[in-house]
Amino acid sequence: MIITVASGKGGVGKTTTSANLGVALSKIGKKTLIVDGDISMANLGLIFNLEKKKPSLHDVLSGECDVREAIYKHKTGAHILPTSLSIEGYKKSDLDLFPEVISDIADDYDYVIIDAPAGLNRDMAIHLAIADKVLVILTPELFSIADGIKIKQSSEMAGTSILGAVLNKTGRDFGEMGVDEIEMIVNEKVISTIPEDENIRNATLKRMTVIEYSPKSPSSKAYMELALKIVGSYVDINKIEEVYNEGFIDKVKRIFLRFKK
Repeated sequence: MIITVASGKGGVGKTTTSANLGVALSKIGKKTLIVDGDISMANLGLIFNLEKKKPSLHDVLSGECDVREAIYKHKTGAHILPTSLSIEGYKKSDLDLFPEVISDIADDYDYVIIDAPAGLNRDMAIHLAIADKVLVILTPELFSIADGIKIKQSSEMAGTSILGAVLNKTGRDFGEMGVDEIEMIVNEKVISTIPEDENIRNATLKRMTVIEYSPKSPSSKAYMELALKIVGSYVDINKIEEVYNEGFIDKVKRIFLRFKK
């Protein structure tokens, strides 16, 4: 399944969600590729310390190498297709090749997570059209909600259905919009809420996903629950008795395998 992670505006946690969701899917046994689809303002590679790797997606989109040469297996188990920070790389890239590139490798993976650029433009239209599903990233703020509606409308125009909305950075403001209110406005289900968590910022500074940096943190648990929902084997991790008597990731993986039987 190809999932495009999209937002109408920057700064809502789209790249963080793409990285952590991809790692979470990998941790529960799904072969997952995370793609930095923002070829002009790439950030995903920074989280995985791959932004200087050659070749990158820029080289693929310029026809200089095969896409499989630009995919790297990370220590988390996830596969990463990074985009470089090079302006020259961006200038030589042909985004029209992107759908063909993704289609060529999609069958190699259970999930392909595309971190799309923010906003509504031609680049975003390509990312929405190539996807099987779109995951809309929101924060509990009016501008983010309004922009999320535009992403939903654009997805519908592209013929791609919405997987759901992820509500990021919750719990920061006493007066923030609630889940029920947001679902009514957007007319989509909020399938996950990710709490404001200083561990996310700390993990980014360490160039890690929060699942690696602090697997017991509230945000890590939320991302793992999101992954389980997406694969259709959701359990409420907070209600699992003595969940931390063994490694958190090992516990989740064991429960997931039990669900599959």
